[in-house]
Amino acid sequence: MVAWFQRKKPMIRLLFIVLVCAVAASQAAAQNNVSQTLFGLNEDQRNETFTRLLRDNSAKCDRVIRTLFNGASVELDVWQTLCRDGNSYSVIIPPEPNAAIELSSCRELLATSKMLLQGAGSKSKAIGCRITSVGRPVERRNHRRHRGTEPRPQT
Repeated sequence: MVAWFQRKKPMIRLLFIVLVCAVAASQAAAQNNVSQTLFGLNEDQRNETFTRLLRDNSAKCDRVIRTLFNGASVELDVWQTLCRDGNSYSVIIPPEPNAAIELSSCRELLATSKMLLQGAGSKSKAIGCRITSVGRPVERRNHRRHRGTEPRPQT
């Protein structure tokens, strides 16, 4: 057992280093200080910050439940937000803390993408935002492995 672990130790160390680099790279990808600050918040704080930001910009959003950093371009960082009510937005964050943000509904982005692709005669699939809703686990009532483990419906 000890010999097996000794042989696997370099592999485990390598996997740990790759994981640390991946986390560091995702945070290092943000080019501006505003996004760096957002990365420094915990998930609840970041969601609350984006909720206030969307409301201040008259977006229809009851409460942000998920955020996704989507990349950077020329000091502008792109975030995506998902609201509990199902609305989702692409938010472009400029490097200055008090500068105006650019806000686009993911539904509008998808519709615009479809229209442009159709106009160009492309068969490519239209893309809106990458952020998706937090889905519930799929019930698998008819799956053999789960038969007998679920309560039967009352008749």
